[in-house]
Amino acid sequence: AQLSAGARRHLRQACDRLGITVLEHTEVEAVEAARVLCTDGTALASDATVWTAGFAVSPIAAAGGLEVTDTGRIVVDRTMQSVSHPNVYAAGDSAYVVGDNGRPLPMSCASAGYTGMQATAAIVGRLTGRTIPNTKLEYLGNHISLGRRDAILQMVDDEAQAKQNYVGGRKAARIKAGILKMSLWTTSHPTFGLPRRRHHLAPVPNGSADKAIAHSEKTAA
Repeated sequence: AQLSAGARRHLRQACDRLGITVLEHTEVEAVEAARVLCTDGTALASDATVWTAGFAVSPIAAAGGLEVTDTGRIVVDRTMQSVSHPNVYAAGDSAYVVGDNGRPLPMSCASAGYTGMQATAAIVGRLTGRTIPNTKLEYLGNHISLGRRDAILQMVDDEAQAKQNYVGGRKAARIKAGILKMSLWTTSHPTFGLPRRRHHLAPVPNGSADKAIAHSEKTAA
């Protein structure tokens, strides 16, 4: 439903090419070892069933007493700071973030990148007493990989609705591959882009940091 009519046709063709049978408007009642039972009584034989029904959030935030939504996502402000626990920051799928368009950011890696940068900027800014810059919080579109030579890049508007045009085929696959390569590079170079200038941190009151280190060393011993 998040794709334009053209992108949906492209996805249909890809499923046909890959030998994937699509069953629409079919509800699953139970998953057993060798079959899937549907609510209409149909039994689908299955050697392996992969359950990919949406996203879920770990219950650790709710169990820890943080303010969360009804789905368990941590409620944060514009800087990714928990509205109930100021010393806690959240980013990625665990955070309930309102984007620059006034709508909640969807749970995705694209959203996680922006929220992660904003959380990092906020933590560094508050620890060093510097102004906290605003990282853009937007969701540009959906990117679906359909193999090394095929993909769908569906852009969305400010209302999170699919635009009429989309990018498909090898061009979209190359864009997807580029994003993955960039992600791998940044993961292996975690200090890239950090400021070279040193900013002093405020001292920890009552020497609690030294006590924590001493306790950790004693525990390790």
